[in-house]
Amino acid sequence: MRNLTKVRLHAFVLTLMLLSLGAGIAWRGAAAQDVADTGCTPQAEQVDNLVFWTRATEDLPEWGSLVAVAEAYTAATGSPVELVTVPDADFRNRMSLAAPAGEGPDVFGPVAHDWLGEFAIQEIAAEIDRENVPGADDVIPVAFDSATVDGALYGLPLFVESVGLIYNKDLVPTPPTTWEELVTVATELTADGNYGFAFPLMEQYHEGAFFNGFGSYIFNYEDGQFDTEDIGLATESGVEAASFLRDMYHEEQPPMPEVVLDRANQHAVLEGMMEAGELAMTINGPWREAPLKAAGINYGIAKLPSLPNGDPMRPFLGFQVMGANAYSDNLDAAIDFITFATCTENVIELYEGYLKVPVRQSALDAPALQEDPNIPIWQEQAADGVPMPNIPAMSQVWVPWGNAMDAIIPPNAPEEEVQSLLDNATEQIKEAIEQSQQ
Repeated sequence: MRNLTKVRLHAFVLTLMLLSLGAGIAWRGAAAQDVADTGCTPQAEQVDNLVFWTRATEDLPEWGSLVAVAEAYTAATGSPVELVTVPDADFRNRMSLAAPAGEGPDVFGPVAHDWLGEFAIQEIAAEIDRENVPGADDVIPVAFDSATVDGALYGLPLFVESVGLIYNKDLVPTPPTTWEELVTVATELTADGNYGFAFPLMEQYHEGAFFNGFGSYIFNYEDGQFDTEDIGLATESGVEAASFLRDMYHEEQPPMPEVVLDRANQHAVLEGMMEAGELAMTINGPWREAPLKAAGINYGIAKLPSLPNGDPMRPFLGFQVMGANAYSDNLDAAIDFITFATCTENVIELYEGYLKVPVRQSALDAPALQEDPNIPIWQEQAADGVPMPNIPAMSQVWVPWGNAMDAIIPPNAPEEEVQSLLDNATEQIKEAIEQSQQ
């Protein structure tokens, strides 16, 4: 069964893997573009105001980068750009309600590519003519694929991201490359309230690296389409992954603090422990780099260790994209702005705030990125990633999957119950998808 699920996964990740060269992605397959060739010269006429919804807040480094790009656009066109912070938890719902009512933004982002898929189906995201995207050949193809729904492009990609192994170099001079090594190192470092390793065990986004790594999948992907009837969580590989995560905690392989079972607080507590030097290794993404720098932690990034079966962990792969509101009264200027914001020069500016890997190959030649030792590692990790399905049905997956894992991991469910719990989750997902389509 594991081989079968891997074949199914292969169809979806093939595009990404073909970009691989050795252990990392061949990001410079095409010649680097001149800045002018990638959309850094605005084309739209001046408008009275462009409203830009973002999840960034004024206290974060990414806010400054967004302001810099917005001010550069205003200087070039005369069009003011108004940045508005919309909380992450409210963003999708507010977009769904405000955009059709004419109260939404002109542009939005960066947002995850699977959010963009939802906005496209709701006809909120404006369609973009890929033929008119300056320097399109400079962008890795799978990034455009992530922003494409039913053959149409609905956003412009900025960054690629996944989780990896983040470690404290003062505690772990050499990061482990296998799960066995991780358990050994983490166990030795666990004492007196300090832990060698912990991660958000009860969050499915992080669990995905294990499920995908063992050979499970969310939706089968064939011929460019997701089959929402073919859900792979309850396969033999899915059961193996769920059991592995359960045993990891209860058998203390490695030991982890009890807070990893607390779905509501696991992130905040573990992040605080890492910033205080009380946690040596964790699984998380590039969004954690800025807080660790601010906390003065001598941190490093490494690829996730291989699983006990020798296979690599395969984290969910995400793309951060910019979009335009299809209901905007300033649609031409909105599309012009996101084209400007995702050109090479401005991607480099946004990297300074976000510290994520740009999807434009020419941006990687910038001194700031050349000097960042973590960029090649995030690229290498991305080569093992599985792109998050960008269809609305994905939103029906999280709760049933999470409920199943809540019933498997904390109570240490016996082996015979793991299969039935994942079977039930699969049926609940199918029923939820069917109801959402009525």
